[in-house]
Amino acid sequence: MMGPQWLAYLGAVGPTQEHAHHAFQLVHAINGPLLLEDAQGALVEGQVAIIPPDTPHRIERGSERALLVFIDPDDRAGRELRQLDVGTASTAWVQAGAPLLRVPLPSEPVRAEDWSRLVAELVMQLVGEAWRPGPLHPAIKRILALLPSRIEAGDVSQGALAREVDLSAGRLGHLFSTSVGIPLRPYILWLRLRRATESFRQGDTLTHAAHVAGFTDSSHLSNTFHRMFGLTPSEIARGIEWVGEQSFAPTK
Repeated sequence: MMGPQWLAYLGAVGPTQEHAHHAFQLVHAINGPLLLEDAQGALVEGQVAIIPPDTPHRIERGSERALLVFIDPDDRAGRELRQLDVGTASTAWVQAGAPLLRVPLPSEPVRAEDWSRLVAELVMQLVGEAWRPGPLHPAIKRILALLPSRIEAGDVSQGALAREVDLSAGRLGHLFSTSVGIPLRPYILWLRLRRATESFRQGDTLTHAAHVAGFTDSSHLSNTFHRMFGLTPSEIARGIEWVGEQSFAPTK
């Protein structure tokens, strides 16, 4: 499942080459612990772990069933996770992930709201309630409704969007971060990734998916996916569905 500020995968996890992605990765292995390796070659076995963004790591031994949750490091939850100061050592990843064991994992979280609640509970166990956004400003509600149709065609610069709602660009940026919990620019990037994923899953070529989502070309799209998640667009498209803007957004 993919939400505005996170991506979650539940399924088989195999061994990987060393890689790093620009997202926090929460790991909860279900069928036996994973064997993780850090950039210094230190191996550690664990059922749960938190791997910080831009941190080289490798899975030496996977699991037949595991939950992986990627959190945008620039949103409010990501900024709270940064305060945990997990570090680059594999042993620290496993120790920091211990609170994740408090969250029972459903056998088949099939509904969007199940995924949303699950991810929210995992994050809350790590950082508490501090990450939750506040009430939405009316102008931000208008922007959220407007953005999906602007991704494929239209000006999504902060200045242009600010003019739509009669705010200054600076005021819009502040309100958006405060209300939604993530700055406007990375939020738009997640919307572009959503649009590309939908297009690719519908059978479009990677080049077309990149075009409709506002990426320069297929290489730009692939590089962005790998930078954020350590996964290719095809790997994402096979098992990811979009949950919706309301996933981490306030209800009032």
